[in-house]
Amino acid sequence: MENFYTEYEDMFEEYIEDIKRSLRNTNKEYIELQNKVHEILDKNENLTWILEGEIKDRTLSNEECLELSELVKIYYDIQSIEEKEIFFSGSREAYLFFKKIGILK
Repeated sequence: MENFYTEYEDMFEEYIEDIKRSLRNTNKEYIELQNKVHEILDKNENLTWILEGEIKDRTLSNEECLELSELVKIYYDIQSIEEKEIFFSGSREAYLFFKKIGILK
């Protein structure tokens, strides 16, 4: 019997993206954090360019540095939510698998 990762290795990234897509539609905190990212980037084109790798001849003001710092904090919060959801999804998969093979009733 194959494990989930071995069986779906070529679709694993898609599985993770499905989890993130679900968070974007259902998790209020995640949605709020995503909105904050968009608000910051919408009002600061220079940061958008830098995050896209266009750094030649660009400098950041003090305000932009603070905004970048805020983006990093938000990114870590978003990543934490994603990691918890992925963990619990894996736990759910294990539970369903154990139930299917008769270990759990």
